Amino acid sequence: MFEHPIHTVLLVDDNPDDCEMIREAWEEMPIGENLRVLYDGIDLLDYLYRRGTYVTREGAPRPSVILLDLNMPFVSGEEVLAEMKKDLTLSCIPIVILTTSKSPKDIFQTARLGVNGFIQKPPTYSGYLQMLANIRDHWAEIRTCSMFGGREDWGGNLARR
Repeated sequence: MFEHPIHTVLLVDDNPDDCEMIREAWEEMPIGENLRVLYDGIDLLDYLYRRGTYVTREGAPRPSVILLDLNMPFVSGEEVLAEMKKDLTLSCIPIVILTTSKSPKDIFQTARLGVNGFIQKPPTYSGYLQMLANIRDHWAEIRTCSMFGGREDWGGNLARR
């Protein structure tokens, strides 16, 4: 079976308290090999395009998934998302919005931009543990699903169908 393990999870959030809570929950419930934390959209774009301090592949491994806050200074999560979706090399990275917002406008706008999930930030540590468990379980479920409704012989070439 073809595996898609979670290697690097990139958390992008300008709130240091939320980042610390997620780091602590990660220690108890890791969902990947590596959690990297960035604090704004500019930093995320520099990371993804390997600019500045992120010039090397070792310094900026390609993320398996990005947990992205919407409301950040300088460049918002929505602006970063729009930029990423314009770039074919970045548009396929799974993005889960992690925000305090419950606004239907934010949910619809980010869905229109192609996010893979929208999670309201939990108010408690146990909520963060549950959130990480849900992401881990969801990812495991995706990995076990075969493409095209059970066709185990899919070889990656749609033209051969």
